[in-house]
Amino acid sequence: MGDVRDFQPGWSIARLADEFGIDRRTATKRIRDAGVAPLAKRGGHDTYRVADVAGALLGYTPGGAGGEEVDPHDLPPTERLAFYRSENERLAVETKLGTLVPAVEVESDYADLVKMVVQFFDTLPDVLERDCGLAPEQVIKVQESCDRVRMEMFKRVTGEEDGDVRDSA
Repeated sequence: MGDVRDFQPGWSIARLADEFGIDRRTATKRIRDAGVAPLAKRGGHDTYRVADVAGALLGYTPGGAGGEEVDPHDLPPTERLAFYRSENERLAVETKLGTLVPAVEVESDYADLVKMVVQFFDTLPDVLERDCGLAPEQVIKVQESCDRVRMEMFKRVTGEEDGDVRDSA
């Protein structure tokens, strides 16, 4: 029985190819094309983590299902037309299913939410003074806290803490 100290991590190309049901040369090419670095060497051969190479061995690349991302500007006119028609259909279906919401609706919903929060912060000191009988000094402290929170929210929404200002969608 082997010793735990003899354990070497990683799978060989041959074992990966066998496990994924592809030829060893295909596995080597896909791993090389994906730019996956070997984990270690065993017996002079590279070994890899399964998690690092699984996507490449299954034929998945981050750009899309076919291997590379389609740039419609590089397509011939008829294929470009087909591409944009299919994109319009996809967007229409996603909108109908409710998985895609127009930016105008999202901005409107966020604006309503922000109005409610702003109204709460504007009226909180008056409500506390009237209903809870807070002293004027206490009301001033509450107002300062509300103003501080509002300013922090504004900075986060506009991206001012990062030094850049975000434009509307």
